Amino acid sequence: MSSRAGYFRLGLFIVGAFAATVVILLALGVGALLRPKLMMETYFDGSIQGLDVGAPIKLRGVTIGEVSQISFTYAHYQKELPVADRAQYVMVRGWLRPDLLSAPMREADIKDELALFVERGLRVRMTSQGVTGINFLELDFFDADTFTPVVIDWTPEYLYIPSAPSTMTQFLQYADNIMRRVDRMDVESILSNIERFTINLNEIVEGVDAKQLMSELAGSLEQTHDILKRVQRLADSPQLARIPEDLGATAQNLRRLSESPEIRQSLEGLTRSLDQLKGTVGRADDLIAGHEQDIAASLDNLRAMTDNLRALTEDLRRHPGAILNRPPEPAELSR
Repeated sequence: MSSRAGYFRLGLFIVGAFAATVVILLALGVGALLRPKLMMETYFDGSIQGLDVGAPIKLRGVTIGEVSQISFTYAHYQKELPVADRAQYVMVRGWLRPDLLSAPMREADIKDELALFVERGLRVRMTSQGVTGINFLELDFFDADTFTPVVIDWTPEYLYIPSAPSTMTQFLQYADNIMRRVDRMDVESILSNIERFTINLNEIVEGVDAKQLMSELAGSLEQTHDILKRVQRLADSPQLARIPEDLGATAQNLRRLSESPEIRQSLEGLTRSLDQLKGTVGRADDLIAGHEQDIAASLDNLRAMTDNLRALTEDLRRHPGAILNRPPEPAELSR
């Protein structure tokens, strides 16, 4: 009887644990299903090898969503055009968590805010995760003028975030451009020019007189040695050694001269003299300003007296006897 009760309790425990596990899984699943999601799509003008459905979508390293669909744009848009005339872009769709993108707000407001971020340079690009080679989508801000969106002529069904080329894609493009430039280069002409340059250089080297060159080089070395000897003798001369001492003594003399009381008294006397001269000039200006009319009249009278004196002098030179009140000579009158 006791064994049956034990089996019953064990079975009841197993059933309870299983039921609790199912309830937890359902709660987690329902929570994930009820969590708000925002669908986005982007287009790649190139290969996205290594990117699969279920790959994470990250914003600066933080997982904010998951890739849900990978297809081509011509399977959803431009259906009225022939397949050959449709855009050959790879379309990637994924869902995002709005609660990780911004503060809680309406979906329309989140789309408007993301549209502003796109104008400022928000782009999505494929990135490799470490050394594992697993690719995921990364959202980040780039130069909007450098990474321009691909050209589309339809209205995206979901929130559209332009793409940017991955680092590996850029590297492959640069390598391809370099190889194209190398292919356009005239390698044969370059090798021919190098060979011609080598031949001309050999001819120049063979035409050089080695003995004369060595002789000139030896003469130059001797002249350099003589110059170095002269420089060494100049550096060892006692006159050059005394220059710092003389400069120091001169500096001390200048310091003592600047600190001497005689220099200070002379400077103070000069300052006082300048102040007195300034006052005298100011008083003279005031005196002149107050008697401008009298000075002008005095100058006019002095000018008239000068003219009269000049006329009197001319008369005395022509008639010297006039100073004795004697009439002029007849000859002078006849003149």
